[in-house]
Amino acid sequence: MVADEHFVVRIPEGAPLDATAPLLCAGITVYSPLRFYGLDKPGMHVGVVGLGGLGHVAVKFAKAMGVKVTVISTSPSKKSEAVERLGADSFLVSRDQDEMQAAMGTMDGIIDTVSAVHPLMPLIGLLKSQGKLVLLGAPEKPLELPAFPLLTGEEEDSWWQSHWGVEGDSRDD
Repeated sequence: MVADEHFVVRIPEGAPLDATAPLLCAGITVYSPLRFYGLDKPGMHVGVVGLGGLGHVAVKFAKAMGVKVTVISTSPSKKSEAVERLGADSFLVSRDQDEMQAAMGTMDGIIDTVSAVHPLMPLIGLLKSQGKLVLLGAPEKPLELPAFPLLTGEEEDSWWQSHWGVEGDSRDD
């Protein structure tokens, strides 16, 4: 086989291919946005929504980068796996309004790996101002994102208000 060297990754001799292959797919899928959006710095706080294949790898990479990781799931039964097995720092049950309320505005970014239709506004509420929500799952139907609460800041969940410009924005100095 002939391949362009820009698209080839050397796998160390003796590395088991069944353990290496997921890093070339799920691994780069979660690693790339962590790096691209600056969510790879020690001390950052990243949420990982969904604890399937992508979610597992996202937790492992983020922890290896020194990031504080909170797994967000609808399934309380996944807590021990997230915290004890994968090393997440904390776990939120997304259906528990008290837990979600307590975590509002605490995350620098969220890696959302869920491929089912799910509400985005509760996740957006967890973000700090200028936080990043990265959608990696591919739901069959479009996700809903109501724009008006984001623009006006009228919702409690609102994490960002539209920056329509102030006097200083019109100057280029």
